Amino acid sequence: MLRLLALPLALALALSASAQGTACTSTVENVAKQVGAEVVFCGTPSGVHASHDDGPVYLDFGGKYPDNTFSVVIFSDVAGTDRDGLVKRYSGKAVEVHGEVKDHKGKPEIVVKSLGDIVVK
Repeated sequence: MLRLLALPLALALALSASAQGTACTSTVENVAKQVGAEVVFCGTPSGVHASHDDGPVYLDFGGKYPDNTFSVVIFSDVAGTDRDGLVKRYSGKAVEVHGEVKDHKGKPEIVVKSLGDIVVK
């Protein structure tokens, strides 16, 4: 019986350790040089805000909007209805964001495809 429990427990611990051990490949200092690349961005947002109506939620890094150097964008189809909850969840927290860096009007950004792409550390 113990052997039957040991294998799933060992597997769960291994998966947990590998998920927590993800290496950051991007920071606010180097993200502009990574446009077009899939990265794991790590940092603490300078500001988090929801735009008007059903617009996106923005995590701004390297300064507050409009003086930020990098943004993470969560469009409403991903954010869902609790946009204010997302602002609270990510404000002042170190995050890890998985995604492709794109250029938007001369600034790098990641548009997340699911909320699972953002992990609070």
